[in-house]
Amino acid sequence: MSTNSKIHQIRLSEWAARIADQQSSGLSVPQWCEKNGITTHKYFYWKRLLKSQVVDQVLPDIVPVQLPSVSEPITPIQIPSSTYTSCATCTSCTSARILINGISIELDSSASEEFIRTLIKAVRYA
Repeated sequence: MSTNSKIHQIRLSEWAARIADQQSSGLSVPQWCEKNGITTHKYFYWKRLLKSQVVDQVLPDIVPVQLPSVSEPITPIQIPSSTYTSCATCTSCTSARILINGISIELDSSASEEFIRTLIKAVRYA
């Protein structure tokens, strides 16, 4: 770690303590800043830096996902009738279990065809 990085980490630690002090003081941010001789701009600058660092540490594995454009054609998916099963509690409804890309979806007979198509399209690209 470079000297600048170490200094930055020390400042972040100092500001974490200052922000915690403000929050426990019962004073508003402007009141606390005035009492401590700090501008509100500087306070919020360091608070934003701390927040972004925490987010980076807690959520390092989030990767942006590129969704397909709406203009792409949707290939119809045929669902074999063997995937339909009777409900255990009644004989009048049927349900379907669909497995796409490792995601299991269970639908009952009240799901509209449009809803099922939209759902399958979303899951295919998940």
